[in-house]
Order: sequence, then C-alpha cells, then structure tokens
Amino acid sequence: MKTRQILLFLLIILQGTSAFPSITGEKMDERLKIQEEKLDTDSNDTEALREISYLYLQKADYQKAIEYGTRLFNRGYEKEDYYGSILQAHICLGQAYTMTGNIRLAYSNLGQAERLALTAHNDSALCSIYNGKGLYALNLQNDCYQALEYFFKGLETAGRIPYDRLTSILLANISSVYYLKKDTTGLKYTLECYRLGNEKKDSYLTYCGAATTAYMYYLKQDWNNAFTYAQEAENLMQVHQFRNQSNIYSLLGHIYRKTGQPIQAETCYRKALKRKDQNDWIALSDACQGYATLLMEQQRFAEAIRLLQQAITESTHVPSALFRIGLLQKLSACLEHEGYIKEALAYSKQSMAEADSLYNEAKERSMYEIRTRYQIDQHEAALQRSKVELIKKENNLRILFIGIITLSIIVGMLWYLYHRKNRLYMAIVRQNREALRREKELTQRLVKQQQELEYPTGSPETQQTQTEKYASSTLTTDKKKDLFLRFEKLMTEEKIYTDNLLTKEKAAELLGTNRTYLSQVINEETSQTFTQYVNSCRAKEAVRLLSDPENNTPLKAISAQLGFNSMTTFYHQFQLITEMTPAQYRSKMNDLRQIEADSKSE
Repeated sequence: MKTRQILLFLLIILQGTSAFPSITGEKMDERLKIQEEKLDTDSNDTEALREISYLYLQKADYQKAIEYGTRLFNRGYEKEDYYGSILQAHICLGQAYTMTGNIRLAYSNLGQAERLALTAHNDSALCSIYNGKGLYALNLQNDCYQALEYFFKGLETAGRIPYDRLTSILLANISSVYYLKKDTTGLKYTLECYRLGNEKKDSYLTYCGAATTAYMYYLKQDWNNAFTYAQEAENLMQVHQFRNQSNIYSLLGHIYRKTGQPIQAETCYRKALKRKDQNDWIALSDACQGYATLLMEQQRFAEAIRLLQQAITESTHVPSALFRIGLLQKLSACLEHEGYIKEALAYSKQSMAEADSLYNEAKERSMYEIRTRYQIDQHEAALQRSKVELIKKENNLRILFIGIITLSIIVGMLWYLYHRKNRLYMAIVRQNREALRREKELTQRLVKQQQELEYPTGSPETQQTQTEKYASSTLTTDKKKDLFLRFEKLMTEEKIYTDNLLTKEKAAELLGTNRTYLSQVINEETSQTFTQYVNSCRAKEAVRLLSDPENNTPLKAISAQLGFNSMTTFYHQFQLITEMTPAQYRSKMNDLRQIEADSKSE
C-alpha cells in the first residue's frame, strides 16, 4: 500500500495528453480566445470545437472539456462524422470523465473511441486512447499492471506511425507507474523521454523527461542527480509557464528535507501548496504529506495537524481512497503525540478501513494481474527485440536476451504465486484463530446452559435406564439426537479419541447402545463414518494445540497424544481442514505472532 501512496501525481503532468499537442501556459488563454471567437461566428465549427475541448482538457478544466466535447459529439452525430468528430469527442470525454471520477462514462467513451479507431485503422487516435485507458486504469481502478499494459500498447502503436511526441509522453507515463511501484526500472524510460525532448528541441517533452527522471533518481536516493534534473524542470516550467508547478516544488521540498536543509524544504512546500492547480488534489496530498513530515521532525505538531486536516477535507471528493490514506496516518500520529488519543484512534481506523477496501479490490484482481504481468513483459520484450533489430544486433544476442526475459517472467510469476500462497496461509491462520476463540466462548455458554438444564426428565438412574433401552428398541428421532449429543460430549469433553485403540464397539459400550445404532447416528448427523469423525476431532484438537504459540510439543508427540496411529494419517487429516501441513501451520502462526508484536512495538 505504501508504494502507491507516494506519487500518482506525476501523471497529472500528462493527463491532458491527447491527439492535440501540449501548449504552454502563456499561450493557453490566447488559443482559447481564438477558438471561442471562431465559435461565436460559427457555433458548429467542428475543428474549433475539437481544439477548444482539448485545450480545456489540458487546462484541467474538465467540466468545460465535457461541455465542448459533448457539443462536438452532437455535431458529429448530426453530420454522421463517426471517424472524425465523434471519435475525437469520445477521446476527450473519456479522459475528462476519468479525471472527474465518473467510472461509467469514462469507460464507455474510451471503449467506443477504441472501437471506432480500430475500425478506421487510425493509429494516431489509438495512441491517445491507450494513453487515456492507462490513466483510467490507474486513477479509477488503482491497477498499475493494467495501466502499464495500455501504455505499452500505446507505445507499440506510436512506433508504427511514428508519433514521437506521444511516444515520449507514454515513456514518461510508464516510468511514473514504475515509480509508484518503487521499481527503478522506469529510469531507462525517463531518460529516453528526456533524450527525445532534447533531440526534437521540444521544451515540453524535455520538461516531462527532466521531471520524471528527477523522481526516479529520488527513488534511487541519488540526491545530486535528482536535484539537477528537478532544477532543470523548474527552469523550463518558469520560462514556459507549464502547469502543475506544485509537483516540482514538492519534489524539491522532499530533496531538501532528505539532505538536511529544512528552511529551503519549507519554502518549496509552501510554493507547492500556493501553486496547486485546480483539481490537482494528488499534488496537494503529496505536498501536504511532505510538509507535515517536516513539521513533525521539527516538533511543530499543531501546525502539522491543521495542515493535514485541511488536506483531508479537500480530498473528500476524490474518487479513490488511495490519496487519503497517508494523510490519515500522519494525522493520527500527530494527534497521538499531542495527547488526543480518541481522535487519533478514529483517524487510524479510517485509514485502515480505506486501506482494507483497496486491499480487497486488489485481491479480487490478483489472478488477473498474473496474466497482465505476463503480457506487460511480453510488450517489453517485443520493444527490446525491435530495438535490437534496428541496430542490427547478432541473432545470438537477441535469443539470449529473450531467454533472460522469459526466465525473469517465470521467476517473477513463481515468486508472485509463492507470495500469494503465503498470504492465503496467513489468512487461514487468522481465521482459525478467530474461530477457535469464538468456539471457546460458545462452548462455555453451552456448558453453562447444559448445567442449568441437567437431568430434566428425572434422576441419573432414570436416564441410565432410558439409555439401556436403546440397545433393544428402534431409535426414534429424539433418541438419535440424544445419542449423538452424548457421543459428542464424550468426544469434546472426555476426549475419548485420544485412545488410539478406540473402536465403535468401545464407544457404543460407553454410551449403552450398539455399534449399529452408533454408526447410523454418526452418519445421519455428519455424513461421515465413525473413523472419519474421530479423526476429524483429532485434527481439530491438533489445530487448537498448534494455534497456541506457547505450545512447543513436537509434532510426533502431538500425533501420538491425540490418538493417531501414524504420522501419515495425522498429516492427511490436518491438511483436509487447514490446507497446510502441521509444520507449515505452526510456522505461519509464529509469523503472525511476530507481525502483531512488531505492530504493537511500532
């Protein structure tokens, strides 16, 4: 969870990217005015509608982008211009609805745009669509793997045109996702974006490359390189008045804080908060968290509390809980330090609830992510193969490279499956521990009720007389229930299953009945045979014993103690109810205890 709280706002630099090129801040208002004048003359000018829609998209005025995008769509529908106006309207609306959090309309518009572009074989539009779908997957689905898949598809499509500008934008987007995953693999994509920007003498691309490269070096804790690229991005931003200035100042604040320059760090954080753009709530979250951390380090907790409370209030409209979790956790820590224990606990619970919500979403996608991860690696391998072909590398080097990529995929998938299986085991251990606690409470209540209702129909002698009748009379429903309850009592309270020589005959004798009736009752009540039921009781008791972290009894001794005649039977029965071997279960229980102890100590 921490990985993705750090920085999703890098993508805000690129969120307005479309088939229309980026425009610097100093020219934005001038271009808007020109298009508005055209529309005053001719309200149905589709080219003006298209351009003004994308201009507002880049300006992050999404409601205006939606307004003009809808007008473009309606005009295209009147003209039946499906592969022109309607296609461009869907692209604009899809990205605008993505950034306003409207999942249904964002998905619908991007999907329709993709179908039209594929039908028209319009690779230029497809590049923008895949970029928009990547932003949709990341901003609304919180799915890094799906976002990477779309960005790589866009990169492949851009390579067919070629489309250098959007290629650079997609490279920066890809590196941003790797940053969220704390994976410095993204550095090669940021440097490629930066190189293309300088090669094309494109200030905006150079700015994107410098900004994302600075973040990647920050991730590598290479403060000097991070600072150098961040300063270049700041200079380009000031000269050309690019948007999202708060992102760069926030990063500079992080670097100054990490290098022990608190005064400069505070100045940058204040600039970041002062320059936050409309709708740029992600940049606000990052700047607030960095500034709050600085204030906490300086023991200025009251200021940190006010700052965090304001940021949380402003983030209530955010479609995803992702950006509030870090704010909530820091606010809880500040309140706890200041002695507001009740309020600190409330914010801590809120952050845990929102984190659990995201965890459940991620768990539901876990199997899908394995396949997507494989597809992403395939895309990367394909891009690398193309690069090798362009520079005419030898076939043996290409084969070796593909082999390494394939091996990496296999190793990665095996690691992922192992990690997932381990997480599943931990969940089972938690559930079993909770179930045992609950069972203990219910057993105590049941014993109390049985004590209150003991000997309801007469003296012990009378009941014994009734019991002796079972062996010579047909069992009624009530007698069956009574017989099974007495048998269960022998198993749970007297634990007769610990006798490894226990047979149906012995149990029937203890109950004053015969083996036929006993087998019949067990089968009807549990759908098990006598042996199966006894072994299941032994296995459940084994779970109880192994759930006690203080119990260090060897497994062989536990097996013999519970009446198992062989370790093989013990292991088989234990795995039937826990999906783990006894040794694995004990290990996971110890791991859980250690995790909880570490959490308490923190």
